[in-house]
Amino acid sequence: DSIRASFGLSYLRDLLKSHGVCARMANNEAISVAMINGSQMLPLRAMSVFKSVGGHVASDALALGNLSGANPEGGVVIVFGDDPWSESTQVPADSRYLCQHLRMPVLEPATSQEVKDFVPLAFRLSQVSSLYIGYILTTTLADGGGTIKVGPNYWPTQSMKNPVQLHTDTLDLEGTVLLPPRTGKKEVQMPQRFAALLDEARRLGVNQVTGPTESAKVGFVSCGLGHHYLLAALADLGLADRFPILKLGLCYPLDDKQIAEFASRVEHLIVVEERRGFVEQPIAEI
Repeated sequence: DSIRASFGLSYLRDLLKSHGVCARMANNEAISVAMINGSQMLPLRAMSVFKSVGGHVASDALALGNLSGANPEGGVVIVFGDDPWSESTQVPADSRYLCQHLRMPVLEPATSQEVKDFVPLAFRLSQVSSLYIGYILTTTLADGGGTIKVGPNYWPTQSMKNPVQLHTDTLDLEGTVLLPPRTGKKEVQMPQRFAALLDEARRLGVNQVTGPTESAKVGFVSCGLGHHYLLAALADLGLADRFPILKLGLCYPLDDKQIAEFASRVEHLIVVEERRGFVEQPIAEI
């Protein structure tokens, strides 16, 4: 939430400042996304972080920015802090539905390692598709822990320490000022942008299939912490590694081809996810 974010930024302020990274608290979530939208006039990577209820506050700015598009050399990641069991939040929101409404792809990490690894992956998907990427982090995963592999930091070359001038006379008004008829032109580009996203997600192996490769009576599709609830239940039953499992890292949009191929080799397909049946319904439709 915002309080934890402020502590994190305060703790890291000297390190971030020394490398020219701009990190600040906005007055509200809508203003934070307005700043994000402005950043994409240049090849900058930008991230905004807020709770699920903040996503509702920011939704108008998110809809505008996502339709206009992320900079292909920058990228945007929007982190939603969800609290499925309302342990510290007003409502048990499922921000995946809001992202779907805004046509923002959704990544859902399932481990502490993925919490880290999915960030550069999300920026890559944003650059390729020119879409804002929703990134779902739930309370249980955020409060958990584990040992993760880390690598060197890659600091930006264009930063507060290396500023550039934004020339307003060279801005792409057709692409960034969404007034009719420009809005309609952007809308018809969405299928191509989603196709580019799915192609890159396949190349990067965002979704993973584990378990037996031959046909099976039962197969599972899982995502987020639901994946580990599934693994724990199967282990308790003495059934670990007995069934094929498709773990979704990208839960919106679904890869229709991958889902169909996986489902074709099992008689019964069981979907396991935390919270509501977000991926279950489209899988049934596929």
